[in-house]
Amino acid sequence: MDKKINKEIEGLYPVLKAFREDLHQHPELSWQEFRTTEKIEEILRKNGLSDFKKPLETGGYIDIVYRDDLPFLLFRADIDALPIQDRKKKPYSSTINGVLHACGHDMHTTIIVGLALLIHRLKVELPFNLRFVFQPAEEVIPNGADKMLNAGILENVKYAFGLHVEPRLKFGVISLTSGWVNMQSVRVDIKLSGSGGHSAYPHKCPDLIWIASRIVQSCYQIVYREIDMLNSPSILSFTEIQAGEGNNIFPSKLKLTGTFRNADSGAKKAFFDKLTRFTDQIADETGAKIEVNIYEGAPPVMNDSDLIQKLLENARSLDEISEVLTEFRSPGGDDFGSYSQRVPSALIRFGFATDGFTSLLHTDTFDVPAELIKTAVPFLGRQILNFKV
Repeated sequence: MDKKINKEIEGLYPVLKAFREDLHQHPELSWQEFRTTEKIEEILRKNGLSDFKKPLETGGYIDIVYRDDLPFLLFRADIDALPIQDRKKKPYSSTINGVLHACGHDMHTTIIVGLALLIHRLKVELPFNLRFVFQPAEEVIPNGADKMLNAGILENVKYAFGLHVEPRLKFGVISLTSGWVNMQSVRVDIKLSGSGGHSAYPHKCPDLIWIASRIVQSCYQIVYREIDMLNSPSILSFTEIQAGEGNNIFPSKLKLTGTFRNADSGAKKAFFDKLTRFTDQIADETGAKIEVNIYEGAPPVMNDSDLIQKLLENARSLDEISEVLTEFRSPGGDDFGSYSQRVPSALIRFGFATDGFTSLLHTDTFDVPAELIKTAVPFLGRQILNFKV
């Protein structure tokens, strides 16, 4: 079977490489992935998989069913891009101004397409059915995972698998880590308002910029001095401040925006309770009006330990993999966490760092070597062939 897999991968590689480059040239933002969806459906149909289902306006899934009474293994790819200008100079650079596949979703999509085509071509009989999901809108809140799940894609699913390309790991290294592997990302919006006034008379009105600076410093103190980082690692980052109408005018409105990341709901609650008490106190002291709004992203991604063990038993014997890590985590969010809340799940990270591919996620030179297709697709294929439900 190994020789047959290798032969099929060699035949599929040029098609998958061209498919991935086309997606990279034509990235689409969350909930706008219409062309991407068409291209996914097209490549599947041309290669013998025609029953593509679209429960939402974008994205969809394809099933390979062996028997109606068998459970499903689900493999999920995210398909949306980011609002980032592509700065690299490659033949397949983005042609869409201000939009880039800077998180590897084009490669995720290509790998899952390749996996579906590989299993279809192998003509094997498996003791479970397979569902290959192409999910929109991973990058935004509210996200696409919840809408896809609400549309019923977990029906009869016993296990769910996700993947992510990882520039912090060398090419050929994978991560199979139990427990939390991605944090929850919570957007924090803090709106301040006051009367505004002349900068020569700071005692006549609330100084919103000074108040905002107190809020920022106090929030950082709460997170980095009052949370047990050993047992509940957390990250708070304020990334945007909007205010100001002139050098001699106190603004009447100000907005702070940031993210709080944590894998522990208890620490999250403690932080926001303290934030609310502090902002109420400073509002009373200064006369400013302070409104705190939070927008919760997907829950943390939790890898099921028994499922990870199943994968580990097979992973170290595969030629495509040079090293398997069992303690590698990311503070980034991923809405695959919504899957992991409902069924035993595993998110697998595939390293791709080489001398020519070192840009981090969400940067304007981000790229992934096409050769990763030859690593990830056969790895997942062999996992399927050896998997025991």
